[in-house]
Amino acid sequence: MSKQSIIVLLVGLNLILLATLILFTYAPPQAMAQAAPLGQNYVMVAGQIRSGMDALYVIDLAHRRLHVFLPNRDQANRRIFYEGYRDLQKEFRGGR
Repeated sequence: MSKQSIIVLLVGLNLILLATLILFTYAPPQAMAQAAPLGQNYVMVAGQIRSGMDALYVIDLAHRRLHVFLPNRDQANRRIFYEGYRDLQKEFRGGR
């Protein structure tokens, strides 16, 4: 091997080692979901009720209630409607 080939090989090896070092030492910033103080009292989940019908469930952790919102079926009037709530503390108390 010539001297120039060895230098090119060593420079390439150094670049590979540098890329490996950067990949294993870099940590992306930590994501903080619901960082607002009152945002921790609610959990939202979207789910399918039946074929072609979705619902938005909002769990109020402070009052232990499950609220249900359904979309309007009329595509021209895209709104969601509040359907009611269930008291989770009362619903799950029966197992005691």
